[in-house]
Amino acid sequence: MVLPQRPRWSSSPSSSPFPSSSSRSSNGASITSAEEVGMRHILALGMGLAVGALGALAQPPAGSFPATVLVWMDGDTARIRFAEALPSGVAKYETVRLLGVNAPELSTPEPFAEEAKTFVRNLTAGKTVYVELNPWERRDVHSRLLAYFWVETEEGWVLVNEALLRAGLARLLVYYPEREPYYCRFLHAVALAQAEGLGLWGTAATPRFLWEIEADPVRYVTQAVAVVFEVSRVGLEPQGWVLWASGSRYGFRAVLQPELCRTFWRLEELDLGRLVGKKVVVRGELAWDSLRNGPRVTIHFPEQLQIWEEP
Repeated sequence: MVLPQRPRWSSSPSSSPFPSSSSRSSNGASITSAEEVGMRHILALGMGLAVGALGALAQPPAGSFPATVLVWMDGDTARIRFAEALPSGVAKYETVRLLGVNAPELSTPEPFAEEAKTFVRNLTAGKTVYVELNPWERRDVHSRLLAYFWVETEEGWVLVNEALLRAGLARLLVYYPEREPYYCRFLHAVALAQAEGLGLWGTAATPRFLWEIEADPVRYVTQAVAVVFEVSRVGLEPQGWVLWASGSRYGFRAVLQPELCRTFWRLEELDLGRLVGKKVVVRGELAWDSLRNGPRVTIHFPEQLQIWEEP
């Protein structure tokens, strides 16, 4: 497999307009380039980076139920056997759909479908899985239980749903963020996977200048990208703090929304004004829902934005 070149950007603290967040357990490992990761390392993340980077617990959440995974049907659906008494309406044998994630389909098959299945199978093999049921909705339209899986690793208790996102082997799927207790954890896992160009987010492994993306924007819409551009101005708008790109054909901008997951930021030290006139690299999914709105990348976490350093 031919791997992309090392991204031309610095991960040193001085290259970021934000304070370092490495002291928070939810932040995890530092960003690395695609060739340092590789596909075999993605699969190994079940016991390494994707697990160690998460906020592990000393024990599974109260109210979760021990079970054994009998078979993984794909990366987000498993057949399990519960080990003890259960709430009314839950059988000893159940098919469970992991909450918050959407892994690639095996039936098609879609890229990384096998890798996603292998990842969760390796993470749960030979272990007791603790099942945390959805407090809002017990089952989906296919009568599958909706749940979170917790498994014990050397680093502590790990949320399987989150680890799958952290490895870049599933997309975030949350219909009601205000009801999702792990929403910011999930969102952060996706942001880190995109920043490292893992799995589904390989398109973000190599930074591209804005003019390259705007030359063929349809190719990149809904994909993870790493966009290099010069900041022309900064402003506070209803959707958040906006970094406008200089010379953009379509009005590209990066939108910062630190209030959504504010515990990941030190807002009192945030200094966006110093970015005006400088080149930055932003990482995330490229959204463009109408010509009027223009293309944009939404930034929820500090790791998604850094000052660009010329090679």
